[in-house]
Amino acid sequence: MPFNINQLNNLDYDSAEPLLADYIDGVVEQFAKSPEGEAYAQEHPDFGGWIATFTEMSYIYEGFTLPKMTKADAQIVMEHILPRKLTLMHREEAEDAIPELVAFWNFLKREYNFRSAGAIATYLAKIEGKFTDWMFDPAKGGMAKSFIMSGMQAGFDMTSEDGIAAFQKAYNQQLLSEKPNNSFLQQLGSLFTGSEREAQFPVSSSKSSKEKPKTNTKGFDSQDLGKKSNGKKK
Repeated sequence: MPFNINQLNNLDYDSAEPLLADYIDGVVEQFAKSPEGEAYAQEHPDFGGWIATFTEMSYIYEGFTLPKMTKADAQIVMEHILPRKLTLMHREEAEDAIPELVAFWNFLKREYNFRSAGAIATYLAKIEGKFTDWMFDPAKGGMAKSFIMSGMQAGFDMTSEDGIAAFQKAYNQQLLSEKPNNSFLQQLGSLFTGSEREAQFPVSSSKSSKEKPKTNTKGFDSQDLGKKSNGKKK
């Protein structure tokens, strides 16, 4: 069956959610077979993670679909949604984001002639020197992400449950000695008690241009997911 780039348009979230993972696989596969994808793969043989993350989080949190996305929508995703919802462990994890997304939107412009694709590609190219800083800016992160980043900066291994628990214990002890009970910072320090962490990158959706893409993009964990409403999550 031919891939339908417009599949998610005009669907509510409950109807679209079961289709989302396969849709993302299809999007990445179309890119991989394109001239833009083949050219990108020459220097970046493992790709697809940022396309998958961008596409999924755009839809899950704001209801944005690729065919209808505007430059303003892309700005919301790149400057607010990704920095708030996605936790990277190392700055180099963000290095391929902009080149991959620029190539992807150039593909969408040529192949589908989406109205805003050219403007989005131009915008993405202009933020290449800023995006990594946004992803590691505590002011842009949510509570859970701020907690993870604080632990990393303090030298704790925040990729393991033991490391998170050790930092939480040290953090709470410091807060108890310095802050009033039930302060905002204490709430932050105990945020992970009995709860899940925010999404961490990379999602296992990188692929070689020689392989059929296999994305694993369901189930991003976030402290801020909330309820589904009108085709998106806030």
